[in-house]
Amino acid sequence: MRPKLKIFSDFDGTISFYDTWIEMGEFFINDKEKWAAVIKEFEEQKIGARECFLRECALVENFDITEFNRIIDAQRLDPMFGKFVEFCNKNRLPLTILSEGMDYYIGRILGNHGIDLPYFSNKLIISADGKSIGLEFPYSDSDCAKCGTSKRNILMNMCGDDDISVFIGDGFSDACVVNYADVVFAKKSLASYCWKNNITYYDYQTFGDVIRKLEKLLDSKSLKHRQAAKLKRREVFLRG
Repeated sequence: MRPKLKIFSDFDGTISFYDTWIEMGEFFINDKEKWAAVIKEFEEQKIGARECFLRECALVENFDITEFNRIIDAQRLDPMFGKFVEFCNKNRLPLTILSEGMDYYIGRILGNHGIDLPYFSNKLIISADGKSIGLEFPYSDSDCAKCGTSKRNILMNMCGDDDISVFIGDGFSDACVVNYADVVFAKKSLASYCWKNNITYYDYQTFGDVIRKLEKLLDSKSLKHRQAAKLKRREVFLRG
């Protein structure tokens, strides 16, 4: 009998080639020095994602929804992501997107590619005239001031004791959740984080690599809970 897998994936830079929020900033943030300073503080973990986004949002000038939609509609996905969705459906593996990005563009990009998947993200508030934006964080953790979307909480709440969680990501916003996932696929800065923190992970470049590795793991029946992640999850539950 195959183990019960539940798969979770980051969006920007993982499913999509580029970070749509960053591309929005390139277009609508004029003070690039202030913006670079905010990103640097985030990358050095001096501020969390929530504060980073709020500061970036405050730097946005002359926002225009029509131009933003043009940026969104130009986004490309990993060419193997469609095949990965098919792989998950064929093997009855639930796939959920966990993102520190914004619901408006994630939903639009998925719709543009005919993909219907559940996703959890931050919420973009657009004014009636389409000339200004704000943010809400419906999936934040009240005890954590850093994350906009608590990927850790969602992953843990969606997985039972018998489920094996798989997380696929690429960046700084994934650094928390990989401590709690049983199987981790990482690239770019997330791979560096996993290596430095002794988190077992599989390197990948495209979702084709993820498909091939998961097929091997499923066939070999070697998938199991990662003990360090299991202990981390237990600590959270004991704290209530």
